[in-house]
Amino acid sequence: MKTVKALIFDFNGTLFWDTQYHQKAWASIADKYAKHPYTEEEMHLLNGRTNSETIAYLVGKDLPPNRIKEISEEKEQLYIEMCQKSMPLNLADGAVKLFEEAHKLGIRVAIATSAGQDNMAWYKKWFSLNTYFPDSLIITDDNKRKGKPDPAIYLDTLSALDLDGASCVVFEDTKSGILSAARAGIGRIYAIASLGADMETIAAMGETHGLLTSFDQFVLE
Repeated sequence: MKTVKALIFDFNGTLFWDTQYHQKAWASIADKYAKHPYTEEEMHLLNGRTNSETIAYLVGKDLPPNRIKEISEEKEQLYIEMCQKSMPLNLADGAVKLFEEAHKLGIRVAIATSAGQDNMAWYKKWFSLNTYFPDSLIITDDNKRKGKPDPAIYLDTLSALDLDGASCVVFEDTKSGILSAARAGIGRIYAIASLGADMETIAAMGETHGLLTSFDQFVLE
């Protein structure tokens, strides 16, 4: 671990175990707009993807941009309301301790998430994220780059860090996120066994270096 220069975290389902809220919100959207209910198989397939990609899959690929935006905003409103009803909210066990240990060792931390800027504004407020992450190292969905499993978001994060992938560790909870990090050349990738994750799939992926049920299990040296 002595060669590690940065830790990069996915957010939803990794630092914030909120998969159940997203799944319930998407299920409501599917019930309202899709031709069939949101299945468990689809939940695992789409977990970690951008809103526009999920809407294209569930509702249709030929929707105009303004309609995609409206449905995305409707889904996120449902999701935020669910989160607010569950306050107080907490980051995953051991996460804050790991941030603090990394800072002491001069190891940088970053976030690479499919969440949009609006949701990230809530997360910054709820979890005081800027205590540990500067805005320049919180990389969100910009509605321009391709979503995970494309490596674009991790390549952009490496660019923001001014580091190569070999010197970084990534933490992810989805197949698409793990593939995204691997395709960006990340040196080590750890799968996070959060509630709602497709653990059977991610634990068996050859791209991963371990499965964590808590960040307390990850040791920096």
